[in-house]
Amino acid sequence: MNNWLLFSLLVAHVIGDFYLQSDKFCKEKEELKIRSPFLYVHSVVIGLVSWLFVPIADFWFFVLLIAATHLLIDAMKSYMRRGLWSFLIDQIAHIAVLCFVAHKYVLQCDLPLQGIGLVGDMSIPVFVFGIMCCLKPTNILIKLILERYKIGEAESCESMKNAGALIGNLERILTFVFVLIGQYEAVGFIIAAKSLLRFRDNDTAKTEYVLAGTLLSFGIAVLCGLAAKYVSF
Repeated sequence: MNNWLLFSLLVAHVIGDFYLQSDKFCKEKEELKIRSPFLYVHSVVIGLVSWLFVPIADFWFFVLLIAATHLLIDAMKSYMRRGLWSFLIDQIAHIAVLCFVAHKYVLQCDLPLQGIGLVGDMSIPVFVFGIMCCLKPTNILIKLILERYKIGEAESCESMKNAGALIGNLERILTFVFVLIGQYEAVGFIIAAKSLLRFRDNDTAKTEYVLAGTLLSFGIAVLCGLAAKYVSF
């Protein structure tokens, strides 16, 4: 398996599946299922973005395979109950297809991402990919986990959710960067500072919501940082 090929396909997947797809279109797919025009448009976009990151003429068959399987998996997901498990199964299935493609296709030239340089020992594409994973995909994952365990359903938590998403993005970016440069003490400082600012509230539901969201947010950011720090091609 060519690691650069797999990595390029993963970058294309994250961009296409998360950043080029709005919540409105996701809801449309859930409601209309296979009758949703966006279901088909989205699969074409996934294929085109994949080809953009692997711009090789004879890769066309695998582009069609990626687009077709993406359509099939998303169509099946639209009939599943919305929640954490459907999200995880959907993403695991997509990644399994990309691993299959990276295993089957014999790459005989360099890919565009390979031509982008380094900052110290850190690959710029890996750094950017780590940041992308820490933002929208992680927001969705944390939201689904909190919904799964019925955390944050109280009315007092509703006003915090938009601000919480923004704060979560900022803290994950900082945590990700601090892990990359080995400043783990700074991560602890951020957690302590947030605790002092947030846990003076006597609302139990709000406290549980903030605590669970914070632990998930920092945990995922640390894992992304460690993966980016030690990944090698």
